[in-house]
Amino acid sequence: MFWIILSFLLLIFLAYFVIKNLEWKFKFEQKVKEAIEKREEEIKEEAIKRSARVLAGKTLEKFIPFLKNFPHNPQDARWLGDPIDFVIFDGLSSGEPSKIIFCEVKSGESKLTKQQEKIRELVKKKRVEWSEFRL
Repeated sequence: MFWIILSFLLLIFLAYFVIKNLEWKFKFEQKVKEAIEKREEEIKEEAIKRSARVLAGKTLEKFIPFLKNFPHNPQDARWLGDPIDFVIFDGLSSGEPSKIIFCEVKSGESKLTKQQEKIRELVKKKRVEWSEFRL
């Protein structure tokens, strides 16, 4: 009889710990899920903010040629945006184009991207060509 009662108590004790373990596991998984959802929301919000800043910057870049300290005639500037911001056809507005200038706009401490550095080197090495495409 003693062994039956002891076995029954051990079975109840074991069932209690199994249930508690499942409860702890559920709570842990719930907290992890909440943390992941919160982090995903933060990442989405940051991506939206970053995208808005990039779009605002690209829009504002189009007005750079009209700043007083822009060193070229605004009528000679053509906006590309990527990978280089502007191509300046110096003298085009007066009917006498004299040179073509690739112009990248940077602010603060920003630097050229690797791609922009490569393009700058190609221009410096005079690796620029004319191409015509006819239909």
